[in-house]
Amino acid sequence: MSEGEFRALRDIIREEFGLYYDDGKQFLLQSRLALRLAKAGLESFDAYSAMLRNPRTRETEMRELTSVLTNNETYFFRERAQLKALVGGVLDEIRGGVRVRPLRIWSAACSSGEEPYSLAMTLMESGRLRPDEFEIYASDISDRVLELAQRARYQSLSFRATEPGMLQRYFEPVGHEYRLKDEVRRHVRFFRLNLLDQQALSGLQEMDAIFCRNVLIYFDRVTQKRVVESFAQRLTERGYLFLGHAESLFHLTDYYEPILQPDTIVYRRRAKEARA
Repeated sequence: MSEGEFRALRDIIREEFGLYYDDGKQFLLQSRLALRLAKAGLESFDAYSAMLRNPRTRETEMRELTSVLTNNETYFFRERAQLKALVGGVLDEIRGGVRVRPLRIWSAACSSGEEPYSLAMTLMESGRLRPDEFEIYASDISDRVLELAQRARYQSLSFRATEPGMLQRYFEPVGHEYRLKDEVRRHVRFFRLNLLDQQALSGLQEMDAIFCRNVLIYFDRVTQKRVVESFAQRLTERGYLFLGHAESLFHLTDYYEPILQPDTIVYRRRAKEARA
């Protein structure tokens, strides 16, 4: 991959997905795209750029491209302190007042499903909500991981933070895998979504909380700001945003205020009049 080919592809990927490959990641991008070139029968990265720009092939190839660009490493009950915060003070606040609909939580970039299923199990275990009092929405840009999430069969690596009792209660062994029981699966609704697609985002219902963890680290600051502020438009007044432990909104936006919880920080949407 020449420098010119790298920059052309980097710009296409940044515009479509928000993912940014700096100059030090040319070899990484080359290695990830090499398989797509081979499968498409192309001999150069310039030809692949043309394929991504061609209206006849763009949409199909962009959907394939997501499977090689995204990092889908995850596991059940990741960053457990945030799950405890959700069913503690956060739940108390977002359930305050008269509620005429179920609690809505969105796992944005849900990968192979461990995060939204963990949210469902955490709420079920809390004993604070009836089964009809909460809904989990789960989106990802990759068709491949969404298929895995809806299949709901997992191997041992996904359970490295799962207590044995939870594994026994909510999963059934099937060969070398574990299948999630339907009592959990029925709470989660999966759909494909590009977080940069403003039209698609505007069609979502209002959410009480959004989990978007370990995603912003792959975006530049301009895209980070765009994404988290679009989340604010989908949150209820004073709804909550949960980010990964290595991510922060510091000096990025005034749409949220940080709320200190035991062993973690979460972000609450600010009312318009309270923004700087």
